[in-house]
Amino acid sequence: MTQVCTTTVKVLAVLLLPALLGACSSTSEQPTPLPAEAATTVAEPEEEEVAAEIPARPFPADSFHDLLVAEFAVRRNRYDLALGNYLQQAHQTRDPGVTARATRLAQFLGADKATLDAAQLWIELEPENPEALYTVATMLAKNKRPLEALDHMAIVLKQGGNTNFAAIAASTLSLPEATRNAAQIRVDELLVTYPNNTQLLTSKALITQQRGETEEALDIIRAVLEIDDQDIHAVVVEARLLQQLNRVEEAYVRLEKVVASNPNNRRLRLQYARMLMAKNIEKAKQQFEILLSFSPKDPDLLLSLGLISKETQQTEDAQSYFQRLLNTGSRTTEANFYLGQLAELDQDWETAIDYYQQIPPGTDFLAAINRIVSIYAMQGRVDTAREHLQGIYQQYPQHSVHLYLLESELLLNNSRVEEAHALLTEALLISPEQPSLLYARSMLSERLDKLDLMEQDLLKIIAQDNNNATALNALGYVLANRSERLEEAYGYISRALAAKPGDPAIQDSLGWVQYRRGNLDEALKYLTEAYKGFPDHEVAAHLGEALWQSGDKEGAMQVWQNGLKTKPNSSYIKETMQRLNAEQQAAE
Repeated sequence: MTQVCTTTVKVLAVLLLPALLGACSSTSEQPTPLPAEAATTVAEPEEEEVAAEIPARPFPADSFHDLLVAEFAVRRNRYDLALGNYLQQAHQTRDPGVTARATRLAQFLGADKATLDAAQLWIELEPENPEALYTVATMLAKNKRPLEALDHMAIVLKQGGNTNFAAIAASTLSLPEATRNAAQIRVDELLVTYPNNTQLLTSKALITQQRGETEEALDIIRAVLEIDDQDIHAVVVEARLLQQLNRVEEAYVRLEKVVASNPNNRRLRLQYARMLMAKNIEKAKQQFEILLSFSPKDPDLLLSLGLISKETQQTEDAQSYFQRLLNTGSRTTEANFYLGQLAELDQDWETAIDYYQQIPPGTDFLAAINRIVSIYAMQGRVDTAREHLQGIYQQYPQHSVHLYLLESELLLNNSRVEEAHALLTEALLISPEQPSLLYARSMLSERLDKLDLMEQDLLKIIAQDNNNATALNALGYVLANRSERLEEAYGYISRALAAKPGDPAIQDSLGWVQYRRGNLDEALKYLTEAYKGFPDHEVAAHLGEALWQSGDKEGAMQVWQNGLKTKPNSSYIKETMQRLNAEQQAAE
């Protein structure tokens, strides 16, 4: 491999060494420096002094080239390019300075895998380096490897460096009990040597809380506060534990007092603001506004204040906060969606549609399309809504299933059942096995008396998923209600209830098929349970009929009347009462 001569090494090193140490060279261009999280700034030595400190060994020419490319990429904010070069050269040169730079840059970019890779190499090269050990420990904790993380953090503790055992303890929350217990044992072992270490005590409190021993966890965290009453993390943990113990007022008083003593501590004030959300939303808003005064362009704070203002019907404030959020260029999806909702409240339909149309695929994309279609439908512009949907089909075919379902619902809501059925048939030519499309068409087929097609579609779904409770129940109920194939119906519905025990809709179906089979006692049992769980007018019609046939005519009338209170025009109840001649017989 070609080597760079010693003179060239020294010249290039003058350029590179400050960067490798994390310094920012002064140039006439004055580029944006790498943020503090990714670099440790040190005073830049004189050129002659640097040259004297450079190791005599030469570096490969391609390494120096790649490192120069990486450093200039940093200076031009091309951090992705810089990281790739630094990682490659860290492994190739095994130079601690290059490896440290790669680690810090990866950490700044939130590239967890790259951070762990570089930091582990750094430990290989400098096994006692506290920053490398700390970084590996935090990355292992994020990767749900708390026991390994504890081992590395324990070395940092032994060296007297800053530690974060609490983060490691928090990482055990979703892990198996055996792992949490092992972490507890390791923390307890460390506490023997460091009994007053607040980080270790806090981590023990968190693990104890995870085991459900909240009172004991509170005692431990209060021991931390006896050692250091200014430990903000411990104060936050204490407040959460008090909340968990339903000692909410005590938590408020405690946080309010500590916030007053530490008015510039943003983390503490944020916890206080969040806690106030459940008690006093106006006070919460005041706290969020104070936080925003510290960071006027913080997107999370702007979003929180926008949502609070919207919830409290302070629409002008809400519009202002969401507009400011939009102007930050962050969380623009949420900003556009909520601005659209506010425009709808003002009945400014075109503005609402404009906001919704700014939302790209991802979160809230389909919800925004739903709102646009709803606005057009409300205005009676059904064909415009369909044109809008058809344009989206072409642009985003990956969302075609949802869009077909939305368009069919639009047609159905406008009494265009045949068109909706035809549309779903068209959709199924493209996606013939899609369960949502099959189910939607089966329901329309039943309405159009196309029972053979309905059954065919539902059986296709069941063939794909033998325990699909929705399809099993739908098929069983239609067979029970519109045929004499009662045994088949009973079989399908029983399978549905086994797949989804206690579901009121399925209990209603099972009660109805038992009624049709002549098993009145069983029918009443299931229908009563269904009505308790879901007092719907259709369930009321079924239960009322079973009660009527059992001789409890007063009970039947009461159930029907209650059903008509919630659904005055219920065709199910009215048809049932008329068929049984209930009103006339009750009058007699």
